[in-house]
Amino acid sequence: SSNTSSSRLARLDPGLLPAAKSMHRSTAISASHDPHHPPANADVCIRILCLHGKGGNGERFANAALLPLRSLVETRVSKLELGCDLSFQWDELTAPYEMIPPGNGKNGGYSWWTMPPGVRSYNAKEYEGFGKSATMVMEKVFSTEPDGADKTDIILGHSQGAILTAALLSIHDGLWQSSPLRPSGYILNGAAWPNPYIKSLMSLAQQCRETTDSLPRMLFITGRADNINPVESAMRVRDAFRAAEFHTSVVNHAGGHSVPAGDDEDSSRALDEVVDWIVDIAKDKARSLGTCI
Repeated sequence: SSNTSSSRLARLDPGLLPAAKSMHRSTAISASHDPHHPPANADVCIRILCLHGKGGNGERFANAALLPLRSLVETRVSKLELGCDLSFQWDELTAPYEMIPPGNGKNGGYSWWTMPPGVRSYNAKEYEGFGKSATMVMEKVFSTEPDGADKTDIILGHSQGAILTAALLSIHDGLWQSSPLRPSGYILNGAAWPNPYIKSLMSLAQQCRETTDSLPRMLFITGRADNINPVESAMRVRDAFRAAEFHTSVVNHAGGHSVPAGDDEDSSRALDEVVDWIVDIAKDKARSLGTCI
């Protein structure tokens, strides 16, 4: 029930309540099933929460921008000899703040926070409305069954969604401390420095030194031709998590800001590396459950 979900969330972080209502959908793919209907008898389901960038929305990001990635994950999994049925569920959230372009009055997509004109996330002093977005994501991640059977395994953030992910990791230790509900990994594509959270991000190394927990994996995807968020800014984020001894990896490619789509040889190589990372987490979950491999 919603009350049960809220009480679980309150135990993790009382500051996140009252909970905001979120817009979210999910679709699933499996090596042997209709990609639009999750198999009822799948042995292992990997749930990936997709957080779009500024100006996007959850459905367009998960079902269009990520389609090449999703298709290759499905192809790769279909060739694995796991001895069980492995499925992927791609959940999505749409940010709460609607953007209206000046002049035409049409929907300009959604953002996770608002800022004054000309201010960028990597130099902003404040993310106005951040708390509402934080509540949406944290409630989605932690409103699960107590045994973690339906937990979010991976959070995949793009651009502002990646910045949101980095900021949340710096202020909510439930996202990195060991527990059955914690995601196993985080993918940040086209990230930038979450400037209002510089203190919490820079103090993360000290917090993590005080724990014996096994920290999550992080994958940073950067395009050398990214003209939206400087690659150096993403690498600064990586360095902060690396200093905290997160298991960080980088996939670099010659393209721009978008998630690699396999449009050329270099993009295909980058896409393959991202899929390798995702499939490794899937294999680890299968082994931990003792149902596959």
